Amino acid sequence: MHLVSAFAAGAGLVLGQRATAAKSNEKTAIPELLATLALEGCLVTLDAMGTQPSIAQAIRDRGADYILSLKDNQPLLAESVQDFFMAFQAAPDKTPHRFDEAVEKDHGRLEVRRCYAFDQLDCLHAPERWPDLKSFAVIASERTIKGKTTLEHRFYISSLPADATRLNQAVRQHWRVENSLHWCLDVVFGDDQMRARTGNAAHNFAVMRHFALNLIRLDPVKRKGGLKVRRLIAATSDTYRAQLLGLV
Repeated sequence: MHLVSAFAAGAGLVLGQRATAAKSNEKTAIPELLATLALEGCLVTLDAMGTQPSIAQAIRDRGADYILSLKDNQPLLAESVQDFFMAFQAAPDKTPHRFDEAVEKDHGRLEVRRCYAFDQLDCLHAPERWPDLKSFAVIASERTIKGKTTLEHRFYISSLPADATRLNQAVRQHWRVENSLHWCLDVVFGDDQMRARTGNAAHNFAVMRHFALNLIRLDPVKRKGGLKVRRLIAATSDTYRAQLLGLV
């Protein structure tokens, strides 16, 4: 089962989810999920599967801004951003842009993320298809692990102005949330080992895992063993669950 989840980065909570329909994909589930959320004034970040003009319009209709990833899902648009960036690299001083650099070290990994933000929308393929489009960005992610360095370029479009610092931070937050959510569901709750296949069992269990994850993340106490320990305590202690819910 494929499940689309809405995660509030600031609160650290899953706000909602939608399962994809049979013989369908995330393109149909995302608008349904967006319609259930209060998004006014928020920033919505989506993977490439959600990079569709209709979804961008749905986000804007809800009063939110968007940052959408570009890959093979929008090949002509992605190619136009890539061509623009190659020309920019040849003469960076001649092209107006905003720049931001962030460095992160963690467990032997060094990552440098350089964000280049532009507002030259006329250089893109069919920019009029994207509601309230204001900027596009290229993030060069340079990672060094055990002495080996790799470089990856990621492309984005946004309804935000060409603010490289904000775009860089938002994209990083998106990847951190996605990796954290998937890691927690898999490692803490054994999501990938779930074998429920009949009826609505898979969907129901997925909803319950999200509820449980939200609940144990409310614990303000840092416990040795992290979320695995919190899950065990929550499963065995009525008092602990009541404390998390503010009932005692």
